[in-house]
Amino acid sequence: MTNRPLEGVRVLDFTWVRAGPWATRWLAVLGADVIKVEWPDPAIGGSTGRVVRNVPGMGSTPDGVPRTMNSDGHFNDMHAMKRSVTLNLRTPRGLGLAKQLVAASDVVIENFSAGVLDSWGLGFEEMQRLRPDIIYVSMAGFGHTGPRAHFQTMGPSVQALSGLTYISGLPDKQPAGWGWSYMDDTGGMYGIMGVLTALQHRMNTGEGQHVDLSQVAAAMTLLGPALLDKTVNGRGSRRPGYPAGDRSV
Repeated sequence: MTNRPLEGVRVLDFTWVRAGPWATRWLAVLGADVIKVEWPDPAIGGSTGRVVRNVPGMGSTPDGVPRTMNSDGHFNDMHAMKRSVTLNLRTPRGLGLAKQLVAASDVVIENFSAGVLDSWGLGFEEMQRLRPDIIYVSMAGFGHTGPRAHFQTMGPSVQALSGLTYISGLPDKQPAGWGWSYMDDTGGMYGIMGVLTALQHRMNTGEGQHVDLSQVAAAMTLLGPALLDKTVNGRGSRRPGYPAGDRSV
């Protein structure tokens, strides 16, 4: 059997909802040993990337089938080929076990709001103390720095804040947004790129790093056709009769 490119790389996965788990799902496909850290309560925040609460119509489990992580197609699609461990990081024992996992991992990845791992006592400086060449990839909506770093986002709000929603929809109609949370999947793809480029850097230099990925900034890279249309054709994205996207201006 041909070796996969990330065999021998261990990824400690603190991700939840969609964008983060989608990134680590494909890292696992590439051969990484992904360890998904689960919460004791699956319903924390309404969804920890599971969406398996026993509510009719919730998730992708057919009605009449018990809704568990084993029967939910959405969960299993995002977490194929991963290992998992359940830890309560709000307890000293759970935090201590998490630190042991950090010390034994090559990559730590999460898509919480900025500052969450710091609040646990697992900021980048602490990770470096545990493993000097650790790669830490964070995927907050606005990243961990700047005046909007405290904003909390989901895929649809990332699309709106980046301008993607504003340029979508039918002619002569107000911007409509997209039916699917596109930046959840695309944000995951950018998370993969962050991991791969950081691994390449470490292979060449021996150095780990914090890859501070802003999902809003990643979404802005998809505005290329609209910017090109404006630059080359002088055709802007503002629709006649509708206000500018940012009401503050």
